[in-house]
Amino acid sequence: MPDKYWLHCEEYSEAVGELLIDFDNDNFSFEMNNNYTGPLPFFLTDSDAPMPVDEQIKLWVTERAPEPNYTFIDALIEKAGLSEYDAYGFFKYNSGKFITDKFYVRKLL
Repeated sequence: MPDKYWLHCEEYSEAVGELLIDFDNDNFSFEMNNNYTGPLPFFLTDSDAPMPVDEQIKLWVTERAPEPNYTFIDALIEKAGLSEYDAYGFFKYNSGKFITDKFYVRKLL
């Protein structure tokens, strides 16, 4: 069963859309909120990209984690409550936030 999130951008109250992630089965999808008019994450900006959208979403999710060879990665793993390096675990811990943009996720119940 996929994890479901609302994808948000800071400074906008309207959600960008619904992000579905099933990391174990390598399934990623996104449903756009047609009422949202703000900035978009890269996986929604290039419809002519050679990489399929689901692969772009996976890349977007995994790139929001610290690098596995980061000097203090062991301390970050411990802080996030993980037993080993897990890019998706970091994504969940940080609510998808990353320092290069203003996107984040809120998990749907």
